[in-house]
Amino acid sequence: MKKLVVALGITIGLLSCQSDISPKKLIGEWSPTYEMQQKENGKWGKWVTINTLMALPNIEFKTSGAFLRDGKPGAECCSAGNKYTVKDKTIFFSDLKDCPNVSCVTGPQWTIYQLDSKVMVIGSAESRSKYLRVK
Repeated sequence: MKKLVVALGITIGLLSCQSDISPKKLIGEWSPTYEMQQKENGKWGKWVTINTLMALPNIEFKTSGAFLRDGKPGAECCSAGNKYTVKDKTIFFSDLKDCPNVSCVTGPQWTIYQLDSKVMVIGSAESRSKYLRVK
């Protein structure tokens, strides 16, 4: 019995050390920081602040699996859908916007590079952006 308790304790300890991204951590509203990184020769470059003429919308991940931009369905051509699922450290989008004049190379998905109670860093193959939790 003692060996079973020790084995169970070790197993729980090892599993808790893994960096598993669960949808629960993602749920909520996130505000863009306007900070972005680009890949340069296979490595992430410096964080730079982007200047835009229009404000970037907040994004929101709902418990229902809905993805919103500025409180509205978040689908955009080739970059996101109205619904999402998370597997490992990747957000997969579905319920996509119909864009007949655009040919998307891959389906919309984002990699989660960092996710904690205050900061989220997400991106695609060559760029990533930083967000702060609103609520």
